[in-house]
Amino acid sequence: MDQKPPTAPAAARGRGGVGAAVDACLVAAAMAGASLLAWWALAFHPSNSELWMVPVGLVLACTPAVVYLTLSFSQPRANDDPRTSPPPLSSSTTVVVVVDK
Repeated sequence: MDQKPPTAPAAARGRGGVGAAVDACLVAAAMAGASLLAWWALAFHPSNSELWMVPVGLVLACTPAVVYLTLSFSQPRANDDPRTSPPPLSSSTTVVVVVDK
């Protein structure tokens, strides 16, 4: 039977019901940020007061997109062959960089 790889919309779908919870939290945070920006634009923008709402709203609105993309790209692809990919760095791996002057 041919199985298709999981799609990206539920970024953490491989971890059971956690994927839906993560997606719901990301959507809720983005909506809260957009709502905060809209409230500031309607109520406080003419007087340029309550300016703290702008960066907070932008962080709330934009961070979920960054988190979603990060989770989407961190998922292993179906065609990755563990025999040909390099081994991951472990905590016991030491990287030494020597710089000559």
